[in-house]
Amino acid sequence: MKRWLPPVSKDPDQARQESLFYIVLGVLSLTGGLFAVISLALALLNGSPWEGVVAGILVQPVYLLALILARRGRLRAAAYLTVSVIFLAMIYGSVALGLGHATYIGYAMAVLAASILISTQSGILFAVLSMAAQILVGALQQSGALNPSNAQLPVNTLWPDALTLGLGLIVLVAISSIYNREMRSSFREQKQLTDTLQKENGELTQQVKENTHLLDQRIIQLRTLAETSMAAGAERKPLILLQSIVDALHQRLNLSSAYIFLWEDPGPQLVLRAASTPEVQRMVVRGYRLPEESTSLTAQSASQKRIFSEGTLAVEKDNPLSTGQSELAFPMLIGDRCLGVLDIQSVSANAFDDSDILTLRGITQTLAHGLEMARLNGQSLTDREEIRALNRRYMADAWGNLENMSADLSLSVESGGESGEDTITPLAPSPAGAAAISSSISRSEDGSQVTAPLILREQVIGSITLDTGQKAFSQDDLTFIEAVTTQATLALENARLYTELSRRATYLQTANEIARDASTTLDLDLLLRRVVELIRERFGYSHAAVYLTDEEDQRAVAFAASGQAAPDLIARRSSYTAESTSLVGHALSTGTMYAANNVEKDPYYRADPLLTETRSELAIPLIAAGRIIGVLDIHASKPNAFGEDEIAILQTLSGQVAVAAQNARLFSQVSLRAERERKVVEITSHLRSTNDVSSILQTAVSELRRALGISSGTVMVGPMRPAKIEEPKGGSATNP
Repeated sequence: MKRWLPPVSKDPDQARQESLFYIVLGVLSLTGGLFAVISLALALLNGSPWEGVVAGILVQPVYLLALILARRGRLRAAAYLTVSVIFLAMIYGSVALGLGHATYIGYAMAVLAASILISTQSGILFAVLSMAAQILVGALQQSGALNPSNAQLPVNTLWPDALTLGLGLIVLVAISSIYNREMRSSFREQKQLTDTLQKENGELTQQVKENTHLLDQRIIQLRTLAETSMAAGAERKPLILLQSIVDALHQRLNLSSAYIFLWEDPGPQLVLRAASTPEVQRMVVRGYRLPEESTSLTAQSASQKRIFSEGTLAVEKDNPLSTGQSELAFPMLIGDRCLGVLDIQSVSANAFDDSDILTLRGITQTLAHGLEMARLNGQSLTDREEIRALNRRYMADAWGNLENMSADLSLSVESGGESGEDTITPLAPSPAGAAAISSSISRSEDGSQVTAPLILREQVIGSITLDTGQKAFSQDDLTFIEAVTTQATLALENARLYTELSRRATYLQTANEIARDASTTLDLDLLLRRVVELIRERFGYSHAAVYLTDEEDQRAVAFAASGQAAPDLIARRSSYTAESTSLVGHALSTGTMYAANNVEKDPYYRADPLLTETRSELAIPLIAAGRIIGVLDIHASKPNAFGEDEIAILQTLSGQVAVAAQNARLFSQVSLRAERERKVVEITSHLRSTNDVSSILQTAVSELRRALGISSGTVMVGPMRPAKIEEPKGGSATNP
C-alpha cells in the first residue's frame, strides 16, 4: 500500500496510522464492492432486494472522499467519516431488510474500524450505538412500525441479541484495544530502536565522514610523497625540483606558504631558494638570506638539525615569511650534513598532527636525497665532460704529432696494372687549415670520390678516400666500408699505443741504466758522459749537456756534452750565470724546470751558433741537499719535443744525476784530503828520521814542493840567510 499511497505526514506515528487507514479503507472499499456485486447477483437470480446493491455502490464515493481528506492531512475526520458511513449503512440495512447476521457483521466492521482508526473510546461508543440501534430497530419491528422486506431473525429474542451484540462488540473493542496497545508498544520500541539506530547511524556516518576526511588527507599526503619521490628521482635541476615541491605541498596540503632555504657559501648562510607565494618568490629573486641572529624555527632547525614545530604563532607583521598560525620546520639531512630547511605554514592553529609530521619528514628526506642526487648528477656530468675534454685533448696530442709514429701516415695506393702490385706514393700531411673531415661517409661534389672518416673515441683522426668514378655504392657497400675503416682505426690506435709503450719502455730502461751507473760509478767525468749519451740517443734529441757550478757557485760550466757540437762546447768551456737570459740561467736562478717547445717565440731562449738545429730546449736544475749544483740542458731539432712523459722521466733522471754528481764530488774531496793526510804522515816520518837541522829543513821543503807540485821553495830559520832548494836536472835537490 505504501508504494501506491505513501504517507503524507512526516511524523512516524501519524504516518503509521495513515498507512493503517489506507489499508482499512481499501478493505472496506473492497468489501463494499463485493457486497454490491453479490447483492446484484442475488437480485438478478432470485429477486432479492436491491438495497444491498445500492448500499455497496453508494459507500464508494464516501470512501473516496475520506481518502481525499486523509491525503490532505485530515486523517481523524476521514476516519470518522468512514466509520459513520458504515454505521449508517448498517442501520439502513436493518431498517430496510431487517435484523440479521449481515448487519451484525457491518456493526462489527464499524466498531472495529473506529477502534483501530480513531480510539478505543470511539470503538466502545460505536459498540453502544450499535446495540442501541439494534434495540431501536427491533422495537420498531415488534411494534409493526417497520416492515422490512427480508427479516431473518425473530424479534422475540431482541434483548438477548442486542445484549450479545453489544457485549461482543465491546469484547471486540477490548481485543482491538489490547492489540492496539501492543502494537503501539511495539511501535514505540521500534521507534526507540529506530531512533537509536538513526543516532548510531548518524554518529557512524559522522565518524565515517571524519575517517573519510582523514583518509583523503592521508591519500593526499601519500600522493604528495609519491609525486615528490618521482620528481626527486626524475628532475636533475635543483631549483626546478625545489619549486615543484613547494608548489605541490602548497596546493595539496592547503598551506598558507611553503619555502626552502639552502646552506650556501660564503658563510655559509641560509639562502631562500624556493617559495610557494608570490610575495616570498620576489624575495627568492632578490637572493634573500636568513640573518645570522635569526631565532626563527628555520634557523633553529638548521643549526640543531632536528624538526621544530609551533602550533600557535603570533604573526609578525615585520617578518615577510610569517603567513600563518601553525609552522613546521624540517632539516634536509644527508647523514650528519644539513643541506637546508623545508618550512611550511598554515592559517589554522594546531593544523599539523603526527601523521602530517611523519609524511612531511619523509618528503623532506626524499627531497634531500633528490638534491644530493641532482648535485652528484651535475658533478657526474661535469666530470664526464672533463673526461671527454681530456680525452679529446689526449687524442689531439696523441695524433697531433704524426712523426712520433711513422712518416708514412699520408699515402696514395694505386693499382699496379698488369704487374698486380699496388703502387704506394707518400703524400704530404694535410695543412692545418684544410677542410674538416665529415664524421660520416660522404661523396664528393662530382661523385667521383667517397671519403670514409677514421673515428676513434668520438674524434676524427683521419680518413680514407676512394676514387670510385661513377660507380654507385649500395647500403651494403657503405656498411662494408664503415666496418673496414672501424677496424683500421682500431689497428692504428693499437699501433700507436704499441709505439708509445715501446718508447716509454725505452725511457724507463734508460732511467734504470742511468740509476745503475749513478749508484756504481764515482768517476764524475765518466758518469756524466754516459748520462748525456744515453739521453741523446735513447730519447732521440739532437744535443744534451750537463753544466756544473764552480766552487763559488758563480757560473755553471759545461762539464759533459753529447752531439755534434759537444767537443767545441767542452773546448771553449761554455758557461752560464744565474743572471744570464737563457734557459740554463733561468733554471739556475729559480731552481725550477723550464721547457721551450718553440724557441723562436720563447723570451728565455738564447741562440748558440754551435746549435743551429735547435727548435725545442729543456733546462732542468740539478739539486742536491737543497742546493743547485748544475743544470741538465737538452736540445731537440723539432718543435714540441718535450711532452709530459718525457719531462717527468727527465726530472727523475736529473735528481739521480744530481745526487750522483754530488756524491762523486764529495768522494773526490774526501780522496784528496785522505791523500794529503797520508803525505803529512809520510813527511812527518821522514823529518823524524834525522837529527840534522839542515837535513830536516831540506826534507820539509822538498816534500812540500813535491806534494804541491811546485819547482822550488825557500826556508829560513833565525838570522841565517835563506836557503833555496831547487829541483836539479838529475832529480835530487841542491843547496846553492
